[in-house]
Amino acid sequence: MPNRIRDLITEPLSMDYVKRRTEEGWVATAVEWAHGSTAPQPGAAEQPAFEEVPYGQRVSGDCRHLMEDPQEMNLLVLIYEKVVAGWRPAKIAIELNSRGYRTRSGAQWTPGAVFDLMPRLIELSPKFAARPDWPARRATLQITT
Repeated sequence: MPNRIRDLITEPLSMDYVKRRTEEGWVATAVEWAHGSTAPQPGAAEQPAFEEVPYGQRVSGDCRHLMEDPQEMNLLVLIYEKVVAGWRPAKIAIELNSRGYRTRSGAQWTPGAVFDLMPRLIELSPKFAARPDWPARRATLQITT
């Protein structure tokens, strides 16, 4: 796979720049144009990227790290069990709502909201499966087909 770089151009593109890159062995593969105020300004600081706290975690009291959120982790284990049992997201959402659970935003669970947690469940599944109580819990699941 060839090496790729992305240059942020902060001044007008010159033929000298293109020639220098070409002589260095680079080949232009794309050009993106911006107009007016959307163009990057020289010396403009980039906005820090916003990243949502993963479901099942929360920001610690000292705001320096993430820690487990016990309530969300218990809910993830419940959803994990239902997925292992073969439940579809729509049925899981109905079950969560009937038990009074709500999303982080306080809304009712929807099939889409349950589905959006699937990557997080995949990420956590080795941890859930390694729990000492998992074999007994798995044995009690009623697997649907």
